[in-house]
Amino acid sequence: MAVVASLSGLWRTIAGKEHIPETGAELHNLVARCNAGQPQDVSFYNLRFVLLDTETTGLRPDAGDRIIAVGGVEIVNAKIGGNTFTTLVDPGREIPAKASAITGIRDEHVRGHPAFEEILPRLLEFLAAGVITGYNIQFDLMFINNVLRSKGGPPLNPAVTLDVLSICRALKPGARDYSLEVMAREYAIPVHDRHTALGDALITARLLLCLLPELENRGVRTLRDLNYFLRYRALF
Repeated sequence: MAVVASLSGLWRTIAGKEHIPETGAELHNLVARCNAGQPQDVSFYNLRFVLLDTETTGLRPDAGDRIIAVGGVEIVNAKIGGNTFTTLVDPGREIPAKASAITGIRDEHVRGHPAFEEILPRLLEFLAAGVITGYNIQFDLMFINNVLRSKGGPPLNPAVTLDVLSICRALKPGARDYSLEVMAREYAIPVHDRHTALGDALITARLLLCLLPELENRGVRTLRDLNYFLRYRALF
């Protein structure tokens, strides 16, 4: 968990691979694979997690906000590595100044990059490889599902997702701030490239690896255990 090198060139990305043909049947199949879920009784240390983060023009896809960047990393056998997904996305609309101030992404940065619909099949291929995980993951899924609905596709509704924010709330009920950077600093994780999609995915991956031993100390070793644990903590 020590020094984080520059993200530039650090990871092998699959976002630049040859475009996967986009068809209705293909989207249905890819979404079905994502929704199938992962084994719930396997140790966390033997699972594959796919960490997802998106940057957007705002908070409401129903009001026209769109994704402007996608980042993802894998955790395999409790180690960060494997495939990585990273790309800027042309939202087809002007990026508000507030979003640019937070993400550093401006209109000229996304010009010439693919629309989200173009990278969606590759993203779904990436997500289908493991337990879909993120920090407030439902936010990212909400934006993806907005696009899937517009294309007449089925919703991305995995049997199991892992929300690192929910784990933080359960393990640290007295915390005053559950932002990603604050939780990361609780575990001495360097906060670099914050509010970049790949940077946030990497911070979340490092945070999850710090949380796993704490969960294990509470007898939480599998996704099924985690589901029971989070339900129990929600009662108090």
